[in-house]
Amino acid sequence: MVSLPWYLLAVGIVIVMIGFVLAGLPDSLGRGRWPIDSNMRDDDIIRELKRAQRVPIPNLVILAGFVCILVSICWRLLRAIL
Repeated sequence: MVSLPWYLLAVGIVIVMIGFVLAGLPDSLGRGRWPIDSNMRDDDIIRELKRAQRVPIPNLVILAGFVCILVSICWRLLRAIL
């Protein structure tokens, strides 16, 4: 139980690194969007705008890693105070 915050910190760091690797892949979600031009149909423009509003998976992975790191730090600070 004493070492659990340290393991959580290590897991959070690994998850953040995995997220950055996923974000750097060439075919990563969120990349490769087509620019909107005047020759596109309205349906295509609407589809591109909706796709641009989605949160890519690598961003969610990085966020989960940062949450693990934050929980680990808060846990150790609370243990030190209490």
